[in-house]
Amino acid sequence: MVIAALLFLMAAPPPMGTMVDVGGYRVHLYCTGSGSPTVVIVCGFSFDWALVQPEVVKFARVCTYDASGTAWSDPGSAHPTCDARADEIHRLFAAAKVPRPYVLVGFSTGALFARLYAKEHPVDVAGMVLVDHAFLPPKSPPPPIATGPDSGPSVISTVPVAFGVEDEPGFDKLPQDIQDLERWAEPISPGRATAKQAEACFEQVGEAMLGDLPLAVVSTADDTRGYAELQAQLLALSSHSRHFIAPRSFHSIEISQPEVVIEAIRSVVEAARK
Repeated sequence: MVIAALLFLMAAPPPMGTMVDVGGYRVHLYCTGSGSPTVVIVCGFSFDWALVQPEVVKFARVCTYDASGTAWSDPGSAHPTCDARADEIHRLFAAAKVPRPYVLVGFSTGALFARLYAKEHPVDVAGMVLVDHAFLPPKSPPPPIATGPDSGPSVISTVPVAFGVEDEPGFDKLPQDIQDLERWAEPISPGRATAKQAEACFEQVGEAMLGDLPLAVVSTADDTRGYAELQAQLLALSSHSRHFIAPRSFHSIEISQPEVVIEAIRSVVEAARK
């Protein structure tokens, strides 16, 4: 099994997009479509969005990328901070001359990076979609053990969670080449963010609000204590927000129920164009 994995790593597939120099290292960027605002998907592998990007491209320009140290992108900092991730987005899109404004689609911890980006570069942002935003459960009592799609894991946990994208409902519906890319990239990329990293991100984002910026919050049916309260807090970030629920998803909604994410993005793009 180890030999097979090493052979797979040696045979790295060619990148889907272009490699962009962001100042000492390169980041993989994959943009398709046309129109303004540009939809920018933050976090996850670029190919995680293989069921979303081809549909969004029908009504907007959409860009996915691989953060430094993941998939095709060169290593960056060994322990990137929230600031570093937000700054990397800024440098990447400046270097690639991706036109502003952006609708930021932040997934998991990427939702925190997107919010920090909006805080630091508000004129760049025309709207935001938060897809199963990173969640730190209350410290006591301990969160329940995840048992299925209706009881999702703590997105950020203080203990290891043996759950990967291959366990997401609908993974087998991905094209075979995308499944192969997932299996190639996972072992060479950093694991999930730690609770300490997420806490630092939450602190940096602080209480920054979004005013009347178009906002869509996409949630699962997670019944972990504190999850519903977080969704309410996210919706309150903007006076122009909508809530979308993906009841059959565990965490990677873009894989299990891509139609929910697509509709959320469409709603924000349309609102941003008005």
